[in-house]
Amino acid sequence: MSDDFLRSTLDLAAREGAHFGAGDALAGQRILVEFVSADPTGPLPFLAGRHAALGESVCRLLENQGARVTREFYLNDATSSSKIRSLGEGVAHWYLEAFGRGQNGGFSGASDAFVRGVAAELARRDGAKWLDCPREERIAAGAAAALESAISAQKSTLERIGVRFDDWVSESSLRREGRVEATLEKLQSSGFTHEKEGALWLQTSKFGDETDRVLRRSIGELSYFAGDIAYHILKGERGYDRIINVWGAEHEPYVARTKAALQAAGSDVSRFEFLVCAGATLKRDGATLRLGSGGGPLLLEEELDEIEADALKFHFLSVPRAKTAEIDLEIARRDDESNPAYAARLLPSRLAQLERQAQGQIGAQNAANSAADAPSAPNWSPGERELARLVALWSDEASEATTLLAPDRVARFVLEMSAATRSLLLQGAPDVLPGAPLAPKIELLRAAKSAATVALRLLGIEAREKF
Repeated sequence: MSDDFLRSTLDLAAREGAHFGAGDALAGQRILVEFVSADPTGPLPFLAGRHAALGESVCRLLENQGARVTREFYLNDATSSSKIRSLGEGVAHWYLEAFGRGQNGGFSGASDAFVRGVAAELARRDGAKWLDCPREERIAAGAAAALESAISAQKSTLERIGVRFDDWVSESSLRREGRVEATLEKLQSSGFTHEKEGALWLQTSKFGDETDRVLRRSIGELSYFAGDIAYHILKGERGYDRIINVWGAEHEPYVARTKAALQAAGSDVSRFEFLVCAGATLKRDGATLRLGSGGGPLLLEEELDEIEADALKFHFLSVPRAKTAEIDLEIARRDDESNPAYAARLLPSRLAQLERQAQGQIGAQNAANSAADAPSAPNWSPGERELARLVALWSDEASEATTLLAPDRVARFVLEMSAATRSLLLQGAPDVLPGAPLAPKIELLRAAKSAATVALRLLGIEAREKF
């Protein structure tokens, strides 16, 4: 890269500041991104943290290119589902236990710490209100209390990791509004359904799915798939240019059947995109942690007590979404160069330190006034030239990361910037002849700081000059 090109890039960074690297390629586009959407059956599992970090960063990348983005969480909260039913049975059981009226033996429902805690709170809040009512009422009360507690806990954890949703759409609301039944009617009128042994099936196999899918079971219950189709059709009816779904690897088999159902319903499948995110593991002393405290599931909230949110997000996002993110707990907690997240988050602080060193060579006032006297060919060291090269690449990197919906590209850029900056720091203060202008060096460091700040922001990470 020529000096003229590098200098023009630095000039652009100076003008754009906090907007350096932004573009307008997606200006005017409305994009819906649905992510996390964990079952409301308890606190968020550890893996949901990766989905949250990925989804939020994808939203920020899209916004950085001018798109209007809506963040959405879908709640599978239909009380008729087997998961919610089991949750209600568990709370009802332990509610009775709180009053010494539990059933002896034979109970196989949910019994984890979350369920017991909800039951204890229900007993404290409502007293004996549900003791002598019909069993189904008690189960319904237990399910309602568990759903309220789970959703509240999930929202709290999401805020802690820096994610807030614009919309929360629930399956129960879709059913109340008649959208699920309307979807079944629409699919039946399309001619792609058939009945078999009393159940209603959708002929998704005609659109590339491996088999047909049940919509309504023979006992009259709607399937999970029926509600899911209704939700996706609703997405398509809301006028978005693109609809992005961030799903875990366990949902990859659902991509084909969802696309098939949308085609059967006459929806424009081309507007739907599915990002499948691989898993995440947490290791301690080389062993993978499978259980959280007390022998329960590994929870995101508990791990945020051990690893700072920004550090955990960086570890999640530095791995391409198709690969499992393997996080070593001890490394992720370190405040040294062996922790990539530490080095990345230290970047703005180190650039500020280099700028102070440069200003100290000629005094802050001279540094501020020397821009006009800057030579056309800046006297950069090899390390400074490498930093300038990275700054010049930033706009293209941000654009490409958006095109690919790949925050890991941004994380890699930050690490490259961090390595170049650390190398400059290890070289010590620049050796400058008396009277030589330092404006080109300061201009470079300020441009690098702009690029680093924007890159970290796109990852959902706070850029701090003091660390």
